[in-house]
Amino acid sequence: QAVMVDNRGGAGGNVGAEVVAKAPADGYTVLMGTVGTQAINITLYKHLAFDPAKDFVPIGQVASAPVLLVANPKLPVNSVKDLIALAKQKPGALNYGSAGSGSPGHLSGELFKSMAGVELTHIPYKGSAPAIANLIGGEIQLMFDPIQSPLPHVKSGALKALGVSSAERSPLLPDTPTIAEAGVPG
Repeated sequence: QAVMVDNRGGAGGNVGAEVVAKAPADGYTVLMGTVGTQAINITLYKHLAFDPAKDFVPIGQVASAPVLLVANPKLPVNSVKDLIALAKQKPGALNYGSAGSGSPGHLSGELFKSMAGVELTHIPYKGSAPAIANLIGGEIQLMFDPIQSPLPHVKSGALKALGVSSAERSPLLPDTPTIAEAGVPG
């Protein structure tokens, strides 16, 4: 059977989720939900035109991706411990980018700040691509982002991986420690 893909971007995935929520429940319209549409956005938006818990029925998990903490190679740190030490020496002087306010990278950065006891300035972007471009260019120093976006840049040497958010090391970057290995819980 033919499948038609209709990407409806906007409002952190809310535009597309609303279209699917209002479609007939006939099994022909599906949503590729994300942590944003199904969990984060309900806390960020005053009004959603759908209820993430009631308007959708999960049919399967397609992927899971840990968040990767990456740095511009010129930043004089080679580990999460180095980063924490530098951030404590220079409170508020370091910044990190994310794919946008409320994105998994933004929330991971805020959790990291809280758990590590450091001050970092959040710079939100409209997506991962412009944030990564500015990180490579040195306009920002750090980024928290789901692993698939920064991975090719880490492999090419354009970015430096400091830590991964998963409980275990990622098979995609087995030499990159978890953030918890550096003593930062969460």
